[in-house]
Amino acid sequence: MALTASATELAWIAALCDAGDDAPRHLAQLQAVQQQGGRLSETQEWYPFEVIERGASHLHPGHEREFVICVLLWLQALAQGRASSLDPHLHLDDRAMDIEALPDALRDAVLDAFMAAGY
Repeated sequence: MALTASATELAWIAALCDAGDDAPRHLAQLQAVQQQGGRLSETQEWYPFEVIERGASHLHPGHEREFVICVLLWLQALAQGRASSLDPHLHLDDRAMDIEALPDALRDAVLDAFMAAGY
């Protein structure tokens, strides 16, 4: 699903950066991750991982797909050995209400990804 993100969805995710950060650079790196099959390279530590982690940390109403895209990319990054400020076990519990509120297909994608990752 993360590989099917639209340009609009990627732009929204890129805009989650801190004020003063370079949203266009985050966007370019998100597009690169998409072309890389959802895998982050070693050089993509801050750009775009910062916004992926932020997008995975909170569901914004009306941006359910963006939340799921970020969760899936975040879990992929963890599988690659990326360190995160979010603990996946706690995060699943913390975001349980958000995940439950997702449309069925999106909820299933998130839960399947957490299960496949061993969480």
